[in-house]
Amino acid sequence: MAAPLHAIVPSEMDIAAVLWKHSRPMRNEQLIGFPLLICLLLLMLLRPATSAAAPAGGGEETTDGQVNLPQGMGWEDWRVVRDQRAYHAMVKVFVRKGETPATAKVRVMVARTPKPTFDSPQATLDALEQTAKHQCEKVSANSLRKSAADLIYELRAFGCAGQKGERYLLQRIAFIGEWELQVTYAPMSPADNLPPTEKQQALKLLSSVTITQAAN
Repeated sequence: MAAPLHAIVPSEMDIAAVLWKHSRPMRNEQLIGFPLLICLLLLMLLRPATSAAAPAGGGEETTDGQVNLPQGMGWEDWRVVRDQRAYHAMVKVFVRKGETPATAKVRVMVARTPKPTFDSPQATLDALEQTAKHQCEKVSANSLRKSAADLIYELRAFGCAGQKGERYLLQRIAFIGEWELQVTYAPMSPADNLPPTEKQQALKLLSSVTITQAAN
């Protein structure tokens, strides 16, 4: 028997805890993707996680909607420190092997949720950017790769509440079938960009994630 959601969410305000806490009241309004993105943004920019891994939550991931991390793309250098599923949503948080959530220089999050009512990943990003501007003095988002259903962008924010220095976020938002995929590469220390080699590797990592769709 799967554990109830409140039993698997720790008290610490880490990525998974915030995502699940804020998505539950919204899921009946079919807006689950947007609060997930907003909570992710605020957490990455304002409150880096320091907690250890928690056990996986309830719910089984079906073949339809399974998130796939292809071999040879760099995922072998990362390990899962949180894996939670509930209400058709899934979140996995990764840190580099040899690091802990408390000491990780970068965290990567892979999240799969039902596709929201937004008509495109760009619309999701536009709403996210507007919300971020209420939390930080200066926010800018720059698209690196863009199509109708798949967007990779980098976000910079300065003067965010409780933080010093410029914060940097690299994220992919993709609509795949009935699902929304979010893959986020987040440095934990202040930065305004990634070194070219690291950015190339990060883009490769984000671009490699796929979702299995149901056969017609």
